Amino acid sequence: MSSMDSMRLQASIRLIRQCKTTEEERSNVKIISAQLRKGFADAKPYIRVRYMLILLYIRMLGYPTEFAHMEVLKLLSQTDFSGIRIGYLSLQLLFNEDHELLTLVENRMLAHLSINGSCQSISYEQLCLIGISLNASANIASEDMCRDLLDSILRLFQNSPQQLRSKAALAALRVVRKVPDQAGYILEHCTDLFDGNNESLMCVLTLVIECLQSDAGANMIGTFRKHAMGAVRVLKGLVLSSRITEADVSGITDPFLQAKLLHFMRIIGAGSEVTSEALNDVLAQVITNTDATHNVGSAVLYECVRTINAIESDGGLRTLAVNTISRFLSSVKDNNLRFVGLQTLLTYSSKDFDAVVQHQAIILECLRDTDLSIRRRALDLTVTLITANNVRLLVPDLIAYMSLCSEEMKSDVARHICDVIDTHYPSEMWRVDYSIRFLKVAKQFAPLDFARRLLVVLLSQTKDVQTRAVEALWEEASCPFDGRHHARKAFLMVALWCIGEYVELLLDAVKGLTGADVATCLSSLTTNTTFTLIKQYGLTALMKVATKCPDAKPQAMATFASNMTSMDCELQQRACEYTSLLVDFPQEAVFSFSQMPAIAPKTEAVKPVEVVTLTEMQLLQETTNTLDDLFNFDGASKPALLPPTRDSSSTMVALSSQAGSLFSACCDAPPVSQRAPSNANTFDDLFGNSNAVSVPAACESPPVADRNIKSELASPKGSRDVTGVCAFNCSDFKVLLSGRMEGSIIFADLVVQSNLNEAVEQLSFSVATLRMCTVEVAPLPSTMMPYGVATQQLKVDNTQNTANPRTLTLRVRISYAVHGAPREQMFEVSQTL
Repeated sequence: MSSMDSMRLQASIRLIRQCKTTEEERSNVKIISAQLRKGFADAKPYIRVRYMLILLYIRMLGYPTEFAHMEVLKLLSQTDFSGIRIGYLSLQLLFNEDHELLTLVENRMLAHLSINGSCQSISYEQLCLIGISLNASANIASEDMCRDLLDSILRLFQNSPQQLRSKAALAALRVVRKVPDQAGYILEHCTDLFDGNNESLMCVLTLVIECLQSDAGANMIGTFRKHAMGAVRVLKGLVLSSRITEADVSGITDPFLQAKLLHFMRIIGAGSEVTSEALNDVLAQVITNTDATHNVGSAVLYECVRTINAIESDGGLRTLAVNTISRFLSSVKDNNLRFVGLQTLLTYSSKDFDAVVQHQAIILECLRDTDLSIRRRALDLTVTLITANNVRLLVPDLIAYMSLCSEEMKSDVARHICDVIDTHYPSEMWRVDYSIRFLKVAKQFAPLDFARRLLVVLLSQTKDVQTRAVEALWEEASCPFDGRHHARKAFLMVALWCIGEYVELLLDAVKGLTGADVATCLSSLTTNTTFTLIKQYGLTALMKVATKCPDAKPQAMATFASNMTSMDCELQQRACEYTSLLVDFPQEAVFSFSQMPAIAPKTEAVKPVEVVTLTEMQLLQETTNTLDDLFNFDGASKPALLPPTRDSSSTMVALSSQAGSLFSACCDAPPVSQRAPSNANTFDDLFGNSNAVSVPAACESPPVADRNIKSELASPKGSRDVTGVCAFNCSDFKVLLSGRMEGSIIFADLVVQSNLNEAVEQLSFSVATLRMCTVEVAPLPSTMMPYGVATQQLKVDNTQNTANPRTLTLRVRISYAVHGAPREQMFEVSQTL
């Protein structure tokens, strides 16, 4: 290549393609680039075009060509058409929307777009020049350039031949996508939508639809509704036309234009009954006269059905649309058609549910399709069609389908079945029954949250339902441990909990079954499973069975012993604590693991706080009442003072004169019937919650100094002079609390005043405190005379309780016997000294 003028594109391509190595190619490209730099300096116009073509080829190979960007501007400034054409081509290939040099090109583009305004007759060369200018403005114009060029584009859109009108419409389409706020301005120039011929209607409809769907053009939908009859006229002519044109595809006249017209009708007909009424007839004609044997006809029918679903069409037309789209499901050749049909029916089910339900049989057949996407969509549609009337028929089919479907489908099927059972169950017994059936089949795909919700439901059921459930679970769980149990985590969780909770019902229902057999089965499941959560449930279930069935205790102790050395801290702690409870505290273990009460769901919503304006005196009174009720805020009856009798009056006077008492005079509170909130939740599980009551607050009087309360064996009922806070009151006795602090040690006395005219025997106190504290219980006489008084002295080390060092928190259980019949009372104490 000795001369620059002799450089040809073909020769450059041949030279580069003959290179055998990358280094050789780069070397030749550098040589050619150097020659181009030198040749661009003083090249003639036709030579510059040749050099630019070579430069574009180098650009296509990925090599830098920034040195020739200014040559693009020189090409656009030439007077010959070939140079301008190559200049616009280079502009679109070498530049992008963010390039700084585009501002230098804008004037040339405006000049080329304005040729139509200065000439009445346009030559073919000028027509092509305007076309490539529109093409360049649509492809690389920036947002600012779009605003500057928009007027010229719209002028061409209104006053140009059909070829330029189509190009101008497409250029305006690109502009509205880059500058959405100009959609309304563009729509103002599209008012003669159906006045001309249909040659450029396709591009103009695309532009109008894009503008109407933007936020700036949405307010002009009402203006374009007047074009409904024009759209009907054009669409009816296409549907009923017998002419054969170049735009026909498989016997359908211009299907692309029909789809655009239907899309336009869908926009203008939405929310307007008058416009929808004008569109109903032509939509019915489209459905009845379109051949759906080919994909082209199916596409037109799909757009027509979407339009019917979007506008305010009548019921008969909607039914016709559903019947039409349901025929897509019977297509065995095209899976895409079946998927589109299922998706459309899924969308349509929210508006015309009854019409879609009629095709339920063919929807169920799609569940057996070989295509995974079709099976997923058919599953979604099947679940959508489930109601309270057909849930008894469809849920068994879904459970059976889950055992047959592929592995990738089982997680979706399990999720849908859980939602259906939780939301559409006809009765509680049906819900429990099919939940257990589902857990048996679902294996590892059953969610744990569903299993937990089932346990909550079982707690509120009758004994018959609980017996039926635990018997069904035992039948499956008692099988030898195999691979099925390894995968069924949710089922094992429910089975272990129910067998441990309702073991008495299970033993009564299954003849010949003993507690030892149940413990052996639970021990096998706990030992062989690999899930730590199931092991935890298994140990707790064994503990429940051991406390209810004495013959199960040896097997439970053996399982606990094997888990005492477990590497899992939770399993080790449970095993040690359960063993200690069974050996050292058998009565407490029976009480702690008794049957759980039903969990009542909260139905009342939280009410908003009312804004009340109070005066200063009213606010002071309300504040006083709130402080008085600080420990009785949950609505329980407020402790009331005894009426001032002669004996009690003298007692109150005597108490007020003493300065060594810790608490104010006792209030004789009525028995507390429900448990109030307490700060002692950290030891709630020590004795159980069934009989626990909350301690009322101290009576509303200022605390005084410490006082020692001594025991009295026998005293007339009306003359006892014992002081302290009323901690508990029942028909048998009343408990008063008094105490004092020495550093971080609290010395407290629980004084029991008997209300019985008979002796109380086997009197004993069981006291628990916070885990961070320790309590020492002094010896107590086991017998209390009629109307007698007994004092239990306590020493609580509150050193570790740094948050509330002066708060005494206890849970107390008093066990006693009257005439040999054992009785028990439990209450809580939370008092600040």
